[in-house]
Amino acid sequence: MALPEHGHCESCGDPVAFNEHFCSDACSKEYESDIKEARSLDRRFYVLMGTGVIVAAVVASFIRFFVL
Repeated sequence: MALPEHGHCESCGDPVAFNEHFCSDACSKEYESDIKEARSLDRRFYVLMGTGVIVAAVVASFIRFFVL
């Protein structure tokens, strides 16, 4: 016996009807919250990496022009 065509909830993985993404409103909200948190972490990472590159460039310039 074959299973009917179905998908899985993007948040919890439970089976859902084909063309559905979430099994409940709670899963939908949890998924959106997780996505927002991941984007926020990504932004913080890029800001920190950019700041680190700028600081390294300033320190390297200082050493090159004032120390050597």
